[in-house]
Amino acid sequence: MRAYALILDAFGLLAGLGYATAAAVTAIDVVLRNSGGDSIRGLVDLIEYGLFASTFLAAPWVLYKSAHVRVDFVVDALPRAARGAAGLLTNLAGLGIALVMLYYSVRVTLQAREQGYLVLKSVVFPEWWALAVIPVASAMLAVEFGRRLFAAAQPGGRAEL
Repeated sequence: MRAYALILDAFGLLAGLGYATAAAVTAIDVVLRNSGGDSIRGLVDLIEYGLFASTFLAAPWVLYKSAHVRVDFVVDALPRAARGAAGLLTNLAGLGIALVMLYYSVRVTLQAREQGYLVLKSVVFPEWWALAVIPVASAMLAVEFGRRLFAAAQPGGRAEL
């Protein structure tokens, strides 16, 4: 369990670094442009893909920390037994969605790699590089939803929302 938590913390750290880097280089680019210099070539594209990767990497970490968006006022209005059922159904749905995302993202990523698809913007790179983060994040989301379901099935356990 400790290794799992360290992996998710690494995902959160990488995502945070991605967001911080995007903010810092955007500020640097603005200063360069406003002081008569040139914009950094390909920066917008790199930030776009960095934010994409950071968002996917952050998702399993946010779920693990239970820091995701919840509609508490709806859940709080439910009777105690219904709250547990809502948690169970939510985690089952999350697991199902994560597994579907995993299946299709693996297929698309492998196809992009096999076909040699390229991202043709100001920076050119193999498309599968950008897509590869989706199966990794989807797998970790599936593991986290499975962990939540397993924890709820233990004596005295309850399904987290």
